[in-house]
This record gives sequence, C-alpha cells and structure tokens, in this order.
Amino acid sequence: MASTYSPSLKLTLMGDGDQAGLWGQTTNTNLGTLIEQAITGVESITMVDANYTLTNFNGITNEARNAVLVVTGTNAAVRDLIPPVVEKLYTIVNNTTGGFAIRVIGASGTGVNIPNGATCLVYCDGTNFVNGLSGTAGNFSVNGTVTATTVNATTFNGTTGAFTSVSGNGVALTAINASNITSGTVATARLGSGTANSATFLRGDQTYAVPSANATSVTTTNFTIQQVGSALVFQYNGANVAVMDSGGNLTSAGEFTAGGSV
Repeated sequence: MASTYSPSLKLTLMGDGDQAGLWGQTTNTNLGTLIEQAITGVESITMVDANYTLTNFNGITNEARNAVLVVTGTNAAVRDLIPPVVEKLYTIVNNTTGGFAIRVIGASGTGVNIPNGATCLVYCDGTNFVNGLSGTAGNFSVNGTVTATTVNATTFNGTTGAFTSVSGNGVALTAINASNITSGTVATARLGSGTANSATFLRGDQTYAVPSANATSVTTTNFTIQQVGSALVFQYNGANVAVMDSGGNLTSAGEFTAGGSV
C-alpha cells in the first residue's frame, strides 16, 4: 500500500509494507522535523505589496506548517496571507511597514485582519479563519501599556466589570458616566467651543462668551428690573409694566396711581 499524507500537517502516513529500509528516516522526519515545526516553528514571511500564499508540501518542511508566522515587508494596502484551508492554529505577527493590516484568509471562506504592529492568534476551523482570542473568562491583567484604535471589550475585571486603566482612542466608548470622574480636572476645551478665560463664561449652548453689559438685572420675588440698551425695563411676573429711558422719562404699560401729585 502506498504512503499517504495527513490533511492538516502533511505528515507521511506509511502504507503497510511501504518504504522498506526507509521507514526510520521517514518517522524521524515526521517526529523530529515536521511535528516540531507545527508546535514550535517560527517562520519569517516577506510580503512585497501583494497577496502571499504559504507553501504547503507533503512530507517535507513548508511555511504553512509553522506555529508562528512573522510577516515583514512593505505594503501599500491591506494584503492577504493565504494558508491552506485545514484545521490549524497560528500566531501571526504583523511586522510589515506601511501601516496596513494583513488579512489571514484561505482560498475560500472568511478571514481575520491583523492590525499593523499586532500579534494575534488565528485558527482555521476547516472552512474559515477565525480570531483565536476574543475574550477572557475571569480577570485580565496587563503589564505594560494597552494601545488600541478601538476599545472593544466586555470587561477587564470579571468580578467588578471595571477598567483599571485604558489608553487609546476612545471614539468607540459609550455610556461613560461623568459621576465616575473622582479626581483631576476636565480641560476647558472639552466643555465647550470658543475662548475660555477669566473674561468669559460657559453658556447653556456650550459656548464661551463675554458677559453682556445689557444682561444686568435685579430680581425680587415678583419684580425684575433689567437694563436693556440705555433703558431700564420693569417687569412683574415676566411681563413688562414700565420702561425708563436714560433721560428719566418713564413710560407705563398701564396707569400710574400715586398718593400725591404726579
């Protein structure tokens, strides 16, 4: 019976009575080279601004069998790294220059984008390539700096559901409660538009403005006396009742009643 090859790792499967005098060499290659490559192998891949198909040979070393693929080169767009569509786990390192992601995808099915500068786990389920690490069951600790273009996580702390410290672009963060800000100050530029200084105040429409001299007023329980231009306006319960101009002339909206002469 002739030898065949395993579907995922392409190991030599010797048929009965096959490879007389050579089976030891074949077995050593399977165990000492090919399986080690699949478990511990680190392969460097250089892209040249084009899609790259991994080599995939029967019974001898190849690129697709390695556990870790370190991708370098320069890309001017998102390019595809194309492994065989067989069940396999990979660690992919995107060390390309140009600032673009690489997409790990087979000749068919769906794929996974690896951001520039990122190291990600990806596996093939025999049909599609899938993100191999999208969450954690329990508390998650990071020693160092977390940098992300988008923060998309359920929690960092599986018990409290709280972030200890996150650094990155917060454009995708929602439902942030301002009452949780317990220290520090918010920059004035974040509160409103315009020039914030000692001569301005923040209006209700979130713009900084210079106080208007015409806005000076005195208010009692029912009466309001307010300067409007060069005149004083007298209001009662919000309705104008009289206006005095700069010459002292008083115009009433109703009738004057006085105990003496007017």
